[in-house]
Amino acid sequence: MALPWSTLVKAIPWSDVIAKAPDLAQGARKLWQKAAGQRQGGVEAPPGGSDGDTRLAGLEARLTELGARQQEITELLAALATQNAELVTTADTLRRQLRRLWITVGVAAALGLSGLILALLGR
Repeated sequence: MALPWSTLVKAIPWSDVIAKAPDLAQGARKLWQKAAGQRQGGVEAPPGGSDGDTRLAGLEARLTELGARQQEITELLAALATQNAELVTTADTLRRQLRRLWITVGVAAALGLSGLILALLGR
């Protein structure tokens, strides 16, 4: 049985989502800007010609930059995974609560029906 969207939306801890949204948006914006800059810049030759030491220094700088970018991506993914886990936990809690509600409604309906039958038989 599918849960109504309104029930899911009401159960989401929106204060936590809203509190974490600026950090996630900022991280995503940084990654987007770096990716856009990388596409525009392309691969540049290190300054100073074909000197081996200069080229090695350029490659080391590029490797450091890539490591920093990978760290930012890892942090963003960790934040997204945490939010996803919280949403899954909330949805699971809602599913269990809905199941209990249906059981309660079923028991109440059975009791009401049996009371009605007894009242009709007692006349």
